[in-house]
Amino acid sequence: MVLSFGQLYGVEDMIAQQSVIKSIFIVKSTKSYSEAKEFAQKLAKKSGVRLDLRALKYNEEIMISHPRAECDENGYAYPCYIARGRYDDGVYLSVEPSDAYEEFTKGYYIVVAASGEKVDKSLLNRIRHYVPDAYVKRTTVYMGCIH
Repeated sequence: MVLSFGQLYGVEDMIAQQSVIKSIFIVKSTKSYSEAKEFAQKLAKKSGVRLDLRALKYNEEIMISHPRAECDENGYAYPCYIARGRYDDGVYLSVEPSDAYEEFTKGYYIVVAASGEKVDKSLLNRIRHYVPDAYVKRTTVYMGCIH
């Protein structure tokens, strides 16, 4: 009998080994997707930070989802959502579901201004000029199989 990695080490161990800690720069959280999206659009115009909604669409079932073709292309059932910070670190404004991050309070849409190992201080200062209570939160992001 051959055991898979998940059977040998346990699924939780496998997920932990395929996850990394990322910094997420949060500028707003709300229960309303439309409010979060409007806030992100306005902040993008004021701050000059590009808006990148990744073609995500509101979906009541899981909050928001990637387009069906993108879900299929990545081997996920539709609707699907892939958390920021996986392979797209950088500076951008987007709306993401808090449910996608283990350590975040569930049921919110968060407006994110950046993700990565750390957030650049000049970006922090620029965004905090418009949103003084914006903050950085560290979280675990599942990366998938890391070779």
